[in-house]
Amino acid sequence: MSTQTAATILAGALFGGALTASAVYFPTVITSQMYLQDFHMLQVFIVASASSALAIRALSFHGRTSFGPRSPSTICLFSIYDANVIGGLLLGAGMTISGACPGTVFPQVATGIPSGFFTLAGAILGGILWTGYGFRLKSPPSSAPAKSTSSGPPTIQSQLKISMTQALVAYEGICLVVVLLITMLGLQTSLPPTVPIVGGLLIGATQASCLLLTDNPLGTSSSFEEIGHWFWYAWQALTGSDKLKSAPKKPPTRSMMFVFGVMVGSWASAQLATEYLLAAKTLDKISSISAQNAFAGGCMMIFGARLAGGCTSGHGISGLATMGVASFVSVASMFAGGIGLAAFLGQN
Repeated sequence: MSTQTAATILAGALFGGALTASAVYFPTVITSQMYLQDFHMLQVFIVASASSALAIRALSFHGRTSFGPRSPSTICLFSIYDANVIGGLLLGAGMTISGACPGTVFPQVATGIPSGFFTLAGAILGGILWTGYGFRLKSPPSSAPAKSTSSGPPTIQSQLKISMTQALVAYEGICLVVVLLITMLGLQTSLPPTVPIVGGLLIGATQASCLLLTDNPLGTSSSFEEIGHWFWYAWQALTGSDKLKSAPKKPPTRSMMFVFGVMVGSWASAQLATEYLLAAKTLDKISSISAQNAFAGGCMMIFGARLAGGCTSGHGISGLATMGVASFVSVASMFAGGIGLAAFLGQN
């Protein structure tokens, strides 16, 4: 095993341990957020993103990372961000149906949550469909009606014509206010209020660890794209078909090694904190994610995540931290899709 691979697995293990400690991976936590019944997930998400923003800013200031905002994702329908919108809607809807997101499905499997196995299977199919066919939907940002700024992908500070420091201070302030409101209004009732806050801070710390160890930000949906590439790579080798050109000659494995580490870290964390997790599992006492819903939701959320160019960790934890407009659009669409579908299902 190379040093780089070992570092990638270690970074994944740290992230997996943090996800498990935050208790955000339980299906009921995710579905309760989308049904606006409990805001545990949102609290973890906001704290993780805010602390990630500070970590990335500190590392950038000291020249330890060059990680920047994500580019817009487009299919040239109505905006440079149209794929961010459509992909985000699919991602959120898939999360509501499956009770998982591209990152939390691995702790679900590692800790033995039944629906997680079906979600993982659906997510793998989503990766295969994306790399075989779906990738053709996307167009370069320059083909869209509006273009990125000449200095790089659009950011909040470039759009508002303020400095990065001003944007960061405003973002941290907004995040702090939202977290305090959730706590003061009692909108997070599943576990003690310290759990999502400490869990979010741990996830933010793993962002710094991931950048230092691998020079890559947190992100998990790309692992399913790698799996899809390997599927078509094997398919072409076995059948001699050259119709599907999406797979490189030798697909990469970095993201797959990272999520392998996530599973190892999640499993280890569960073994070290048995009593805590037994208490936390009361969160899932009403979970009733069916196999078909988990499978369909897993496929939908991965296809959507790859269309949007990132997932809850890639756009949410990492992308928002860089103030990228594409990430804000994707995350807003994700919650709109998830909450909108939950509202529709709740009325039927």
